[in-house]
Amino acid sequence: MGKKSRVKTQKSGTGATATVSPKEMLNLINELLQKCSSPTPGPGKEWEEYVQIRAFVEKIRKKQKGLSVTFDGKREDYFPDLMKWATENGASTEGFEIANFEEEGFGLKATREIKAEELFLWVPRKLLMTVESAKNSVLASLYSQDRILQAMGNITLAFHLLCERASPNSFWLPYIQTLPSEYNTPLYFEEDEVQYLQSTQAIHDVFSQYKNTARQYAYFYKVIQDV
Repeated sequence: MGKKSRVKTQKSGTGATATVSPKEMLNLINELLQKCSSPTPGPGKEWEEYVQIRAFVEKIRKKQKGLSVTFDGKREDYFPDLMKWATENGASTEGFEIANFEEEGFGLKATREIKAEELFLWVPRKLLMTVESAKNSVLASLYSQDRILQAMGNITLAFHLLCERASPNSFWLPYIQTLPSEYNTPLYFEEDEVQYLQSTQAIHDVFSQYKNTARQYAYFYKVIQDV
C-alpha cells in the first residue's frame, strides 16, 4: 500500500526508449522464420546454420533494445515481498528461509529440524501460473484461436509470464520480480562458448533448441501483429 512501483521500461543508452521501424522489424522476423523453417542441414553444415540464425537474432535484439520491462535492484531485494505475498495467500513459509548457495544459486534452507515425510511446504493452486490461469487472462482470445498455444503448454506459460510481467498490477508480480534475468543454459551461451561444445554429443540438441526457440519467437511475433 502506497509503495512506489519499481517496474520500469528499460531505456536505451541514449536515455530514450528505443525506436523500432515496424517494417524493418517485420522483414527481419520473416527472414528469421524462413531460415528457421528450413530442413535440417546435412552433416557439417549445422554450425553454419546456427551462426546465421544467431546473426538474425542479434539484429532483432539490437532493434528491440530498450523495450524490455525491468525491475530496479536485485532479485533478492524482492524476496521479502515474495514471502509476504505467499503467506497472505495461504502458502507455508515457516521452517525454512531463502538462502544463497553460491554456485548452486538461491534455494530453501531449513531453519529447524524437519522429520522424514513431514509436510512442511505447500503452495495453494491459486498462486501457480498455469495453462488454466493463462486461459483466464488477457491471452484467452489468442489461446482459443491458436493451435500451437493449445498444443504447447510451455509456450502458453511463456506468453502468460510475459503478459503478467508487463502489468504493474499483476497478482503474480511479487513472484515475477524474483525470477532470474538469465540462466546458465546453452540457450544463453555466447557464440564462442557454444563452439566448445562442438565435439560433444550435446551440440545437436543445442542447435535444435536454439533454432526451435527462434522459430517460435518469429512465428508468434507475426501472430501478435495480426491480433
